[in-house]
Amino acid sequence: MNLDLLKLEVIEIIDKIKNFGLYTKENDFIDYKLKLNYFGIVDETEIFLRNFGKDILSFANNKGGIILIGFDENSATKEISDAGLEDSDLKILNKIDLNIISQKFDSITKCTVKIDLQQFQITSRKFYYLLIEKNNDVTIPISDFKDYKLGKGEIVHRVSGKNEVANESSQKLNRFLQLKANEKNKEFMQIWSKLLPEIFDINPKEILMINPKINKIYGYNQKDNNLSSSEIDIDKSETGAFNIILNAISAGEIGKISDTEGKPLYKIVGEIKSSSPRDYISLSTLQSEIKRDVKYNFTNPQLKLIFKFLEWTTVDNFEVDKPKEDILNPKYSNYIWIENIDTIKQKIKVVFSKEAINLLIDVINNNNFHVKIFGKNLNLITTNKK
Repeated sequence: MNLDLLKLEVIEIIDKIKNFGLYTKENDFIDYKLKLNYFGIVDETEIFLRNFGKDILSFANNKGGIILIGFDENSATKEISDAGLEDSDLKILNKIDLNIISQKFDSITKCTVKIDLQQFQITSRKFYYLLIEKNNDVTIPISDFKDYKLGKGEIVHRVSGKNEVANESSQKLNRFLQLKANEKNKEFMQIWSKLLPEIFDINPKEILMINPKINKIYGYNQKDNNLSSSEIDIDKSETGAFNIILNAISAGEIGKISDTEGKPLYKIVGEIKSSSPRDYISLSTLQSEIKRDVKYNFTNPQLKLIFKFLEWTTVDNFEVDKPKEDILNPKYSNYIWIENIDTIKQKIKVVFSKEAINLLIDVINNNNFHVKIFGKNLNLITTNKK
């Protein structure tokens, strides 16, 4: 989970604590810390890393995570209470420079670890939350860092609500590798299922996908028990094997490429579009639906700034009609995509799913995001809705 989504998650958690006294239990995604251990030193960066360094790597190697600081968990009953932080702890955490922390992690792992640290308040008590973004690469210390309880080459990850070293035993390493393989398989299947909805009716082991655009072949790797890709050299000439197969498919002979059950053994993928039309709404409809439930006034250009903030787009502004294809992040195609409205007139537009509405409402209604996104606070809507 990236930092923007983690922020939305932690705000919801804090609101439940403030308004209802409800605490989310510790798990592989959420942890509570009561206070800092100073280890007899005064350097705030070192204090921070000794308290949280191992936790940060552990969450980064899992799905990302949230650490709420200033909360006490009863070890016997597992009940959580909002004790609040002492002034000395607040002073240390307030001095933390996240750029220095990132540089430290780069020297520890040679990988970028993205985190965010913010203070919040419940009544008169003050707390901090620490957000750790999921790292797509397995992040491993390049040397021993005993002060941070990190060993060279250790794969630290979050499992069963605690930090575990995956490669301290064959059993744990196999479990970690299986988790990662399943995670990659899931991501792989999500990508292809959007392109080919019928993929869910086919055993992944029976699928071979060829992408001639980037000369890659995708399929099931029986040796490693996962889905993987390899580079291939494709003859794209008119008389090449690839175009002969394509012509056979377009001529209605795809049934010949099948197994005994009639399931397709091969899917040939170029610049592919989903064969099943998706429901979508226009930008104007999206904006009017959002305005029904937001507390703040916003404009069309400000709505586009939110798309950039959520990483849906790569630009602050864009044309809805005949947009450039590189303005969208394909990772969020479940919320925003380019749709061919009229194939004869070649009319294409940026469109949205209904699922985008509530997420955008949450962002607009959270004034903690306003200055970061818009450079100012949005004005509250003063007229009553009828």
